[in-house]
Amino acid sequence: MTAAPAVPLDADLARIVAALRAQGAPAPFAGGAPEARQRMARAILAARDRHGVPEVGAVRDLTEAEAPVPGRVYRPATAGPHVTVVFFHGGGFVLGSVELMDDIARKLCRDMDAVVVSVDYRLAPEHPYPAAHDDALAATQWVQAHARELGGDPARVAVAGESAGANLAASAALLCRDAGRPLAAQLLVVPGLDMARDTRRLEAAGRDYPMLSPADLRDIARLYMGERAGEAATFPPSPLRADDLAGLPPTVIAVAGHDPLRSEGLAYADGLRGAGVPVTVLRHDDMFHPFLGFFEASAAARRANDDICRAFRDCLASLPQAGAKSPGHVAPQEDPR
Repeated sequence: MTAAPAVPLDADLARIVAALRAQGAPAPFAGGAPEARQRMARAILAARDRHGVPEVGAVRDLTEAEAPVPGRVYRPATAGPHVTVVFFHGGGFVLGSVELMDDIARKLCRDMDAVVVSVDYRLAPEHPYPAAHDDALAATQWVQAHARELGGDPARVAVAGESAGANLAASAALLCRDAGRPLAAQLLVVPGLDMARDTRRLEAAGRDYPMLSPADLRDIARLYMGERAGEAATFPPSPLRADDLAGLPPTVIAVAGHDPLRSEGLAYADGLRGAGVPVTVLRHDDMFHPFLGFFEASAAARRANDDICRAFRDCLASLPQAGAKSPGHVAPQEDPR
């Protein structure tokens, strides 16, 4: 017997799930990475053609000639300097891109009134672990050193991510702390934080997870960890297993009710609180995994997205600006290059 969730899936999202199942849509990673990426691109671009994208002040691409990892910079229409948010898209370390998540990055930029640097990190299986984690750290530290020229404030650099991107954000925050270059805040949306998770236990619970199944999670671990699967139960691929969470910045964590990763986000929040880190947890019980990009398809998903932007904007607004004294926070130095 399948266990029923306490709160039903949002009706608009449930219709999307029903349509996909009626069409016999394959599993997210079926057919190999190139085919899976093409399916994702067709679906996202078709929706974008119908809805358009949020307007922001300015957008420009970052090339590999400028930064260690390519990406795209979004600037608000308001006067700066702004908080700068390094954003990592979702997709199980295999799918997604800066271009495909353009609408999400634009909405974050507009609604959080922040410079957003969306990172085009390398994808598996062509680039297995630790490629994406290496890119996340390199991109974050580059933004710390170049925040001012991006229109931001070097004392207020944060990270954000959804799903696998939240894993990268959490990892980068821990590694920046360890390097003596702490970040100002982090936003983790439906985070996957344990690459050695027990997917059999999830299956045994009998829940229907409509957009990310335990089998999909096994595919993610296999495709990304590759020959280094034995390191899945360690940090950095599993931030939930880090030895020490003290000294991390204020954190906003958003979890979804119809998501096999919900417990990981809540466990990380508990660990952060236990280490004395300020944490805000947003529970969106009628959402599936992931939902940030569904703000045009579902009024409930838009409200959830809006709530996340509002909570993180409030978190960012409380940060001291460059030149202000902040106990425990060391502003990174400008790169002389």
